[in-house]
Amino acid sequence: MGKVRSAFILVASFCLAGICHVPSVAAASNPVLDEIVVTDSRIEEKKKFVATSITTINAEDLKQSAARNLGELLAEKSVGHIQRYPGSNTSIGVRAFKTDSHGNDLKGHVLVLINGRRAGSGNVAKILTKNIERIEILRGPGAVQYGSAGMGGVVNVITRQGDKNGASVDIGYGSFDEVKAGMSATARKGAFDFSGAIEYRTHDDYKTGDGERYKNTGLDSQVSYSLNGGYTLFPNNRVALVLNGVNVDEAGNPGYLSQNDLDNYTDQKNMSGDLIYQGSDTSGKWSWLVRYFRGTDKDEWFDPTESNASGWDDGIPSERDTDQR
Repeated sequence: MGKVRSAFILVASFCLAGICHVPSVAAASNPVLDEIVVTDSRIEEKKKFVATSITTINAEDLKQSAARNLGELLAEKSVGHIQRYPGSNTSIGVRAFKTDSHGNDLKGHVLVLINGRRAGSGNVAKILTKNIERIEILRGPGAVQYGSAGMGGVVNVITRQGDKNGASVDIGYGSFDEVKAGMSATARKGAFDFSGAIEYRTHDDYKTGDGERYKNTGLDSQVSYSLNGGYTLFPNNRVALVLNGVNVDEAGNPGYLSQNDLDNYTDQKNMSGDLIYQGSDTSGKWSWLVRYFRGTDKDEWFDPTESNASGWDDGIPSERDTDQR
């Protein structure tokens, strides 16, 4: 009887093995995703060949995001430690290093780039997300060519190029009486291409859930823009003019909410322009990049003495102005 039972179990096992076998042909029918090409090492290469830790935020992620600027987007995607300060200032920390959000990115150790060059500011709240193709986040000092500024990591923002004709307008209203209006457009005709976006935003003071209001925590106005226009001389060779900027007018700067200052505020400007010639030969073995960049980043802080909750106001404006080329 024991031999019969053993034989039955053996036969059943073979049958189950035959039933559960899945042909390998089914796996071959799975779709293959497009390969991701990144530029964290200043040259384009496939992501699978990059030896360092890199995260890519693509166009679809940006489309689904409710973020109003790069700082909010990185917080939404849980990229590093995001620190928001009064006065429309936001820094990002990666691996115990962070950007300098108060006007001079040369003092930071996480580097923010636009199309591979310095953004000119470590304040990620100054960068508009509406005209971005993708964002590459490199963690750690893997890209040594960026020097000490990239010890914690590198955030490379790639602006979008026009690939079709289209335009959109959006208007929004949110909490704290926030009003936002923007316009985006892309165009392509022959060898010419264009992609651009502009946005206006304003909001009132901060209010807690129980209705308590902290004055001078609002934003009078902020205008941000990003433009990328180009001309393809011949295949794989493009001349482009790229403009990025933001102008923040009277952003409330109250210090700690426990010491609400009623009249301190800050003005901010960041403007930059690139003239770029980028190309490669038909074989793809050789590539070249020639660019001229010029930009300015300016922050001004005003601290009238009428309201002096912190005890540090002296009524003398201060500023930091950093030019790059």
